[in-house]
Amino acid sequence: MTPPVRKEAVLPEPHPAARRLPSLTGLRFAAALLVFAVHAYSMIPLADPQQKRIAQVLCDPGDLGVSFFFVLSGFVLTWSARPGQQARRFWRGRVARVYPAHLVALGFAVVGLAVTDRIPPIINELLVSTGLLVQSWDTRDIVYLGLNPVTWSLSCEMAFYLCFPLLYAGLRRLGTGGLRFLLIALVAAVWLMPTLADAVVAAEHRRWFVYIFPLTRMLEFAVGIVLARLVATGAWRGPGLPLAMLIFAGNYLIVDWLPAPTRDTAGTIVATTLLIPAAALADLHGRRSMWRGRVVQHLGEVSYAFFLIHLVVVVTAMELIGRDRMWSLPAALGLAALLLLVSYGLAVPLHRWVELPAMRLLAGRRPTRAHPRPQQAAAAQREPVPTADPR
Repeated sequence: MTPPVRKEAVLPEPHPAARRLPSLTGLRFAAALLVFAVHAYSMIPLADPQQKRIAQVLCDPGDLGVSFFFVLSGFVLTWSARPGQQARRFWRGRVARVYPAHLVALGFAVVGLAVTDRIPPIINELLVSTGLLVQSWDTRDIVYLGLNPVTWSLSCEMAFYLCFPLLYAGLRRLGTGGLRFLLIALVAAVWLMPTLADAVVAAEHRRWFVYIFPLTRMLEFAVGIVLARLVATGAWRGPGLPLAMLIFAGNYLIVDWLPAPTRDTAGTIVATTLLIPAAALADLHGRRSMWRGRVVQHLGEVSYAFFLIHLVVVVTAMELIGRDRMWSLPAALGLAALLLLVSYGLAVPLHRWVELPAMRLLAGRRPTRAHPRPQQAAAAQREPVPTADPR
């Protein structure tokens, strides 16, 4: 007698206009814009204390865009994964996706450091660790934030990619109950990491352990994997996209009152857990979404290149202008808008002339932008970036 086979309730054929989850592409740029906002706020100090406080509430939590990217990365990779796909082929695609544009942006960062006379004394060590994207394993901030600081998050992403085939194979075996239990456990673990750091990590390394350490941040990546499995099997139960967006916005505006270690990592993890599946299901069922417009899609496509280059632009410009200068609100907004446009202007050629051709050459396939196959389009979604946190 053969054992019973567990059946999964698979989603029906998605709406033809939204099979590639374009809302996640649009949300990708929104997260990148949050990261830009926190860096602009940090580098363009306001003279008026009240205006500075308002800017802090609106912009300072922007580094939580990194957490969004980490969850999104796990979701998108799982959504596009195919059982039986060779790990070697997956890793080759990830290298093609990340490294070429990263190395070009790193060159820009070194030029910016040279122009502003800020070449660090350990430049050779930093070129190796940052170039290879292994810097987030080092506890020294001069290393994990060296050269192009936003790439510490890419270092985490590369660790995620290395583990993904094993994580995916294991989590595919879980049923609905197991996935739901694991999701709750993972979100709770994200919240508990600052407490764990206080208990077992030396004070000088706690910030690194909670915010930078790849194994700590892999919890958020695993959340994305579990969410994708719940959505794909029709087991996800959550709010629709409008309510999920409202929850995220409200959550974002209150995180500044949380303790710093929690604010920087877990502050929006629950809201992110609700938002990403809501956006995916809006696309799958053809519901209205503000994130599917042509302009938003374009911005989402270039968001990785934008993420890589924006901090180089902001820091280099402010070093040349003068870091000690205080700004009125209109002048600060005008300068931030200018830096945003310059960053976008550099991101577009980096995306078109480096990122896409490198993916075609190194991954052995031609990335398409108009009407890609569902698997290809999902695989092309931005996984990191971040941050910041850049990211």
